[in-house]
Amino acid sequence: MPLLLPKQRGTRREANFSGQPATSWGTVLTSAATAHNYPATFTELIASTAFSTDWVNILFHSNFATATDTDSIVTIYAGAAAAEQILIPDLLAGWANVFDGQGLNNKTYGFPLRIPASTRLSARHRSVRTSTAVTCMIELLGGGDHWTGSRVEGVGLGAAGTSSQGTAVTPGTASEGSFTTIGSATVYDWGYAVPMIGGNVDVTMLSDVIAADLGVGGVALVGLDEWLFYAYTTETAGPGHGQIGRYTHIPAGTTLQLRAQALTSAEAKDFGIYGVA
Repeated sequence: MPLLLPKQRGTRREANFSGQPATSWGTVLTSAATAHNYPATFTELIASTAFSTDWVNILFHSNFATATDTDSIVTIYAGAAAAEQILIPDLLAGWANVFDGQGLNNKTYGFPLRIPASTRLSARHRSVRTSTAVTCMIELLGGGDHWTGSRVEGVGLGAAGTSSQGTAVTPGTASEGSFTTIGSATVYDWGYAVPMIGGNVDVTMLSDVIAADLGVGGVALVGLDEWLFYAYTTETAGPGHGQIGRYTHIPAGTTLQLRAQALTSAEAKDFGIYGVA
C-alpha cells in the first residue's frame, strides 16, 4: 500500500513585475561605459524578500539588435547595499528577444534555490556593448517540499573585463558534434544542472534548432542529453519551450563537456552550464 503523503503546502510568490502585462516588465540593468566590465552600481531587484524561497525563475529580455553582437552576462547578488554577495553568477543574458508574450528566445532560467526571508536582491550587467540595457524579470516561489540548494555555480563563462559570453561549441548536423570542455572543474557538489545558449561567434545568426548533451570525458551523462535550443535570424537565441534544468548529482571537481547537433547549420554557438549546490 502506498504511503499517504500530505499534499503540497500553499505556494508563496513575489516578483519584480505585476499588474497588466507589459513589454517593459522587469528591472532595467545598464552595462558599464567600458565593455565587459560591471558598473560600480548595483541595481536593486527586490528590496527585502517576503519569505524563504525554494524556487527562483529569471527571465532576460530586450537585449538584441540586427546584425549585432549583443553578448551580455548578469550576476545576481544577495545582501544589503555596500555588502552584496554573489548569489547567481554569470547568467548569459544577451541575444535576448523582446518580451512579447510569444516566449521566443528570451533567456529563461529556473533554479531550486533557497534565499532566506528579508534578503535584498540586486544585479549588475556587463556586455560587449557599453551603456546598454537588458531587462531582468525575477520571480520567487516558496512553500514547496523539494530539494533546494544555497548557491548557483556557472562554468564556461568569460571572465569580467575580457568577455561577456560562454564557450564556443561547433554543432554537428547529420551526426553529433565533438564534445567541448566547458570551463574549469566544478568547485561545489551540484544537485541540479542546466546549460544555456548565448549567441554565436559573429554578428549574423542563422535560424536553427539545436540539441545539446552534457558529458564527462567524452561520454554523455545519463539523463543530461537532448537539451533543446532555438536560434533565429533576428540575432536571438534561447532555450526550447518549457525547458528547465534537471535534478542530478555532479560531484565537485568534475570537468563538464558539451556537444551539440543542429537541424541545418554547423554554426558555432557559445554555451555556459549552471548548477545548484
